[in-house]
Amino acid sequence: MLHKLSKQKQVGVICELIGFALLILAAVLLPFRPASSWKYMLFPVAAVLILLPIPVMWKDGLHLMREQPARDTHWHRMRQSGFFDLLVLFTAISLVLFICWAFGNITYHATLERHAPGAGTVEAARQMPEFVEYNFKQDLNLIAANYSAFGWAALVCAVFVAVCAVYMRFVSPIVRADEHLQIAHAIYRRVAQYAACILLVIISLFPIYWMVISSFKTSDELLRAVPTLWPNKFIWDNYPNVLKKAPFDRYLINTLVTTLIMMAGELTVGVMAAYGFSKGEFKGKNVLFMLVLGALMVPIQVTFVPIYVTIARLNAIDTWLGVVLPNLVSAYFIFMLRQNFMAVDNSYIEAGRIDGMGRFGTIIHVLCPMCKPTLITVSIISFINGWNSYFWPKMVTQSEASRTIAVGVQRLKETYAGQYVSNFNEIMAGAVMAIIPIIFLFLVLQKYIMTGMSKAAMK
Repeated sequence: MLHKLSKQKQVGVICELIGFALLILAAVLLPFRPASSWKYMLFPVAAVLILLPIPVMWKDGLHLMREQPARDTHWHRMRQSGFFDLLVLFTAISLVLFICWAFGNITYHATLERHAPGAGTVEAARQMPEFVEYNFKQDLNLIAANYSAFGWAALVCAVFVAVCAVYMRFVSPIVRADEHLQIAHAIYRRVAQYAACILLVIISLFPIYWMVISSFKTSDELLRAVPTLWPNKFIWDNYPNVLKKAPFDRYLINTLVTTLIMMAGELTVGVMAAYGFSKGEFKGKNVLFMLVLGALMVPIQVTFVPIYVTIARLNAIDTWLGVVLPNLVSAYFIFMLRQNFMAVDNSYIEAGRIDGMGRFGTIIHVLCPMCKPTLITVSIISFINGWNSYFWPKMVTQSEASRTIAVGVQRLKETYAGQYVSNFNEIMAGAVMAIIPIIFLFLVLQKYIMTGMSKAAMK
């Protein structure tokens, strides 16, 4: 797209992109305190790079805008823009934040006056012998304790709305009049989209990066007050030490077996129940399905005690049966599969019956192939949930013979004498070993996950 512009506008686009990049870099570096003060020079340099190309970029657009007759008012044109609704939303948010700031400010000073009459500020109140700062902070509510943050947030939203409104009123007509400016702004939008995507990817992957890098550090380096983003020296012995300290092979077998059993149970029960709720005809079908949906609203902490008592009476504590039995049915998977089965036309079911298929034959040979992406998605999600399960296996397993890998990583905190140590580098190494199968599974089958989830959402 850049080659469609003239040389002058190409230079202008590049200068403005560099200016915005420097402006963002300066804003990011502002809270930090490097030894040199060069970061303060980034703001004027960025302003010059952004403002300097404007006369060249807008010259043709201003000329064309003056020649073209105005078709409608500026207010009507701004109202027609979809971005205008977003500005209204931010205006409402700014107003709410301002109200919170005002309420918090009044409450803060009223509380301070009650604890230190006539002080006015906390610094002056600290000079009073009867003032107890801890009691003062305890009496503050959430809004009063953070009223300055609400004020800054309201100011940022208001500035954003003002800048966008000025852009829509004065800059947007110039851009609409000049096709080359439209191309330039399309380049800006594309660069901004890529930058936002890269930023989100970095934020999402940084915890995994930190875990992997920390697994190669020494314990002293990992516990430093100022963290290092790269190890001073790679310690490869952390992984062999993990395998020596805990029976990870046994944890891996336990996790794999219990996860596969849970996945098979959830998939089988989910398919059968979804078929009954979507294609079956019986009294109370909708009521029963509402009860299934109601199970989604009940957290495991509420049902933990009765489930634990039931497993104990079955003598299934510290066994594979105790781990998998409460997880053989998933209400969410039943709902997800039911939505997909309902989208299958009943004519396919009737055709299967004409060919002599029973209910199981119809499910296996008609419904399952037509809903293959969703079934694969359900299987993958079930496998990931079973592999990462920690709360219930932690409560029901007591020995190395039945512990899963998520619970086994915690055992790395103990030495051979049973004492706890700060070996977080080895814990990170164990966590890396635990997530490798999940990452590999996601990388191989990610397209099925996306397809299945999108189809379920559309249904």
